[in-house]
Order: sequence, then C-alpha cells, then structure tokens
Amino acid sequence: MPLQIIPHPHNISFPTAIELDFAMEDGVLEINVRAAMAGYLLRRWNVDCTLDANLAGGEYQLYLRNRQTLYGADNLAIAPGYQK
Repeated sequence: MPLQIIPHPHNISFPTAIELDFAMEDGVLEINVRAAMAGYLLRRWNVDCTLDANLAGGEYQLYLRNRQTLYGADNLAIAPGYQK
C-alpha cells in the first residue's frame, strides 16, 4: 500500500525542514507498507489522517496526502484522525 506523506499544511512554519528530515522528493515521502502495518506506522509518526488536515498540535508535523489508499485496510482506528 503506497502512502504519500507530506509536511502538515497548517501546523508547521518551515515545511522545507520537514522535507529535508524525511528526505522527501518534491515535497512528498512515498513509502510502501503492508496494509496490516499502515495504522501502526501512521500512529508512530503522528501522521494526520483527517480529510482536511485539521488535527492541531506540534506533534502533527506530517499529513497523509492520499488518504483514499487506506480504504479497506484493517487496524486504522489507531491512525490519528482517521474515520471512515
């Protein structure tokens, strides 16, 4: 399952620093994970999985750009802000 993770559009002041920290290409970190591991990774990295990037707080420095890829995956209740 490909996850496209980008700097959070609202919670950070310096997205370029996040891009460098995660070695993003063109502002996107694309990683492939097994569907069973997606929720755990998103939780561990505090990736905002809401529809409109509305989780506030300094811990949410990343945002999941292609949220639709999660449909059908299990264990997403632990992904920050994810609701079906």
